Amino acid sequence: MKRLSTIYLSLALLCTSCTNSSSNNFDTVNLTSQEPIFDYLAAYKEQIGTVKKHTDLRIYQIMVESFQDGDPNRNYDVGYGPSSHKGDLRGVLNSLDYIKSLNMNAIWLTPIFESAPSDKDKSKLDATGYYTRNYYKIDRNFGDENTLKELVDKAHEKGIYVILDGVFGHFRDDLVNTSPKGNKISTTDKCIGSNNSFYPPVAHTLCTDFNDGGKSLEYFKELVEYYIETYKIDGFRLDQAYQIPVENLSILRKTIEDVSKKVEYTNYEGKSVHPLGYVVGEIWSDNPTIVSTGYGDNENIGLYSNFDFALRYGLVQTLATEEWGKQVHVARNIRDLMKYDEINFPSHAMPNFMITNHDLVRFGDLIQRAGLQDSYWQRIHLALSFLALVPSGPITNYYGEEIGQEVPDFDKKISVMDFYDDHVSRDNGKISGFTQQEEKTKDLFSYLMKIRSEHDSISNGKLLLLKANSDIFAVKKTHSNDSDFIYVMNISNENKLISISKDIADKKKYERLITKKEKILQASEDGYIQFILEPLSFDVIRNTD
Repeated sequence: MKRLSTIYLSLALLCTSCTNSSSNNFDTVNLTSQEPIFDYLAAYKEQIGTVKKHTDLRIYQIMVESFQDGDPNRNYDVGYGPSSHKGDLRGVLNSLDYIKSLNMNAIWLTPIFESAPSDKDKSKLDATGYYTRNYYKIDRNFGDENTLKELVDKAHEKGIYVILDGVFGHFRDDLVNTSPKGNKISTTDKCIGSNNSFYPPVAHTLCTDFNDGGKSLEYFKELVEYYIETYKIDGFRLDQAYQIPVENLSILRKTIEDVSKKVEYTNYEGKSVHPLGYVVGEIWSDNPTIVSTGYGDNENIGLYSNFDFALRYGLVQTLATEEWGKQVHVARNIRDLMKYDEINFPSHAMPNFMITNHDLVRFGDLIQRAGLQDSYWQRIHLALSFLALVPSGPITNYYGEEIGQEVPDFDKKISVMDFYDDHVSRDNGKISGFTQQEEKTKDLFSYLMKIRSEHDSISNGKLLLLKANSDIFAVKKTHSNDSDFIYVMNISNENKLISISKDIADKKKYERLITKKEKILQASEDGYIQFILEPLSFDVIRNTD
């Protein structure tokens, strides 16, 4: 305790009601070293121009059929998961102000292309949108072409990009298979799985045969051009992107980027801008497979962005449990999964980090499955803080995670009222009528995203690892045009005295952005910044010199 400063003593007095708050039994954690992580990946290299716009994406994912009922005349009324299955495009349009209030700047819509051939033939599978019948029609159960155009225009007026879900590897077997220009998809009953092996398609569905001399590729090039030119769409999320050969992914990405540069719309500032041209792949597999089937290498680039499944699993293992039961409740587990990314991904990679999506179990249910209900809200807040403040590059939040949403009675990996792990998170969206705790969590989420939106150090900065032991995870985020930020997470049940050495906290004054106690931290005479971090909490400090 040799370096106890007056700031530490004052914090100790403020914390007398905390667990183990005696000044004699704080565990001191020294942050004294800096280890670069991801210092060569695109999102962490202080890029400019288009790449920088992509790194600042804060995407709000919407499962259209379950999110919000805006038009009672357009419903599936059937589907997988616990929602009422009445969601539609009007419901999304009515929610834009809510999404904007969260400081998100993009929405990703699950597939909205026509699926059901008629109103009497609607099925659960059709409601998902992931098996298209006609790529050039909007599903009548979600809305129509005019509603989509209105939605995109209103979103752009509010500074929100619109990203569509492109399911180009599989579809219904009664696909309307001729584009306006006469291109056709070559079909096959040998579908490619994430492990590069073949599997038979789901009943009444087929897959794309891209080994056809480029015919199918021409169809999808025309398709993405149509939606960008007609609706000013800002990009595509590619479902099961491994079903598209990586060389075709490259061509498709370049097509999206090139046509976006030729199209213009007026944004929320009244400026004429181009659609963003963002493409992100879903490859739910190990990192080497994500590289070989998605990123490609630095000489043969496929996609710039893919979802970061490995780091997602690292976070939920550390704070709760993963769907298959693995729990690693030590903070260094997050570091290990970050290093797993670092040693695998090529330098052009911009991983897109998320906690949940429509195929995963909600984080709240994973907390309960781990038997950690007593610390439910603290763990929700820790996960949301990591999402908002730690990774550079694009990030995605699944609807409802911002309020700690969970599905009642789904704490175990069992069927409950026909709910299963791969679709239980498809529950009704909520944009009002929050409980007090949900409101508090939403406000925290919005505040964290505001910090991210305003600071290049957070969205596009270099990341330095300061500590990753059993209890503490700490990083420093820096950018040449911004303040330094230090993020610290305490996953233990004990108070920790965080002591930051002068070589890390090289400024004399820092502001705490989360705590309500001792907002300003002044360096001691020997240059150390110190503060107490309570159990299962986090804070981020910013230099104010």
